[in-house]
Amino acid sequence: MIHIPTVYLFLSFIYVLMPIAIWIALNKQRSRAVIWWCVGGELFAIGLMLVGLRPVIPTWVSYTVANGLTWFAVSMQVVGLRLVLRQPIPAKAMVFVVVLWLLVFEYFRLGLQNSHLRFGWALIFFAGAFAYIAYLARQIYKTYELRNAQVLAWMYTGGALVLCVRIMRIAFGYTEPDATAQGVDSFLVIFSGVLVSVMGSFAFVGVFIERSAKREMAAITERVRQEESFRLGEQVAQLERQRTLGMMSYSFAHEFSQPLTAILMDAYSAKETLAAEPHNSNALKEAIQGIETNANRTRELVDRIRNFIRPSQDAFEKINLKMLVQDVQHLLTHDIRKNHIKFEWDFEDEESVVMGDKVQLSQILLNVYRNAIQAMSHSQIRKIFVSVGKQGDRVVVRVRDTGPGLDESMRLNIGMPFVTTKSDGLGVGLSISQSIAEKHSGTLAITNAKDGGALVELNLPADNS
Repeated sequence: MIHIPTVYLFLSFIYVLMPIAIWIALNKQRSRAVIWWCVGGELFAIGLMLVGLRPVIPTWVSYTVANGLTWFAVSMQVVGLRLVLRQPIPAKAMVFVVVLWLLVFEYFRLGLQNSHLRFGWALIFFAGAFAYIAYLARQIYKTYELRNAQVLAWMYTGGALVLCVRIMRIAFGYTEPDATAQGVDSFLVIFSGVLVSVMGSFAFVGVFIERSAKREMAAITERVRQEESFRLGEQVAQLERQRTLGMMSYSFAHEFSQPLTAILMDAYSAKETLAAEPHNSNALKEAIQGIETNANRTRELVDRIRNFIRPSQDAFEKINLKMLVQDVQHLLTHDIRKNHIKFEWDFEDEESVVMGDKVQLSQILLNVYRNAIQAMSHSQIRKIFVSVGKQGDRVVVRVRDTGPGLDESMRLNIGMPFVTTKSDGLGVGLSISQSIAEKHSGTLAITNAKDGGALVELNLPADNS
């Protein structure tokens, strides 16, 4: 015949090993939940050991202390699962419930000296705790879709059912009201305890490993999505720059025609001077100087166009925003003159240097300027006010126009890609500009100015090195 106290000692040995195995298996994922679960498992092992030693140790140790330890142990594992669900419970509440349950247990044991009530009361706690652990495991399964949590729920549901059967058999007098009583009931409880300990521990480890794998997969998926979105954004930004230059081709042709015409005139003047006798050296020098000056103007214009249209390589460099806001304005010289736009500058004496991609930041400013010019097409006063200054460790560029400002529908749709009020627009200019600002750890905000018109604020981290 199987000696039940010895079996309890064997079971306690298993319960000692399982938390250690969990602790080792989850050495890189040791959260508070793991700590509560493992410490609870060790306390449960000590409690079972005291039950197994009941024939040779004082009664109060094998009953009161043993039950108190095992109840605290199960309660700690409840706390561990609630932490997985991010639903922590106060430790004081747990202690209060266990102490209250223990006092009632002692009343049944010493006051009434009723073994049926005493044993039944102890089993009710375990059955309820196992059922609650099963419920929490199911909640983890539903919340995180972890199959191991479902296995954990099955294990503890089975343990709770076995304990309920034992309670009913005690109530009807079919078995002795003692954990160490010989018989099939004690054997079934111990067997279910082994399953809960071993299979439950494996399932608990599986919950954390499975959750970690899901998080890593989600992180990889998100990283791939962001990289793909970034590549697409770069392509759209490049297309937008090319489309913008296509729309400005007439303006550029006009800008080119001026210095080229001047070069031709100076060259003709130099030719005439050389043909005349005697040579007028001063006139020749002026003609050559004019050719050089206008050739440089042409080269600068070509450089601006090339720098704007070339694909960005994310080469961050020191950029003086005071110079950049004026350089970008030169790209729109024809549009500014054609629409009778006047720019007014307000620069602080302090340096306004940032680290960034010059092409991308130029694209933001070009979009802002073009929007401002188009917004003032029906305005009598056509001015664009540009200020650059520092605010703490940030550099802020403000661009305000004298147009009608933003109406309600425009305010609601600001920054949404492929939403535009222009018949020839892609509707991505502002969306791209905001993405570029965020990429530079900055912000791009558009509001209505107090004095009328739209106000655009580009806020970027200052480079103080």
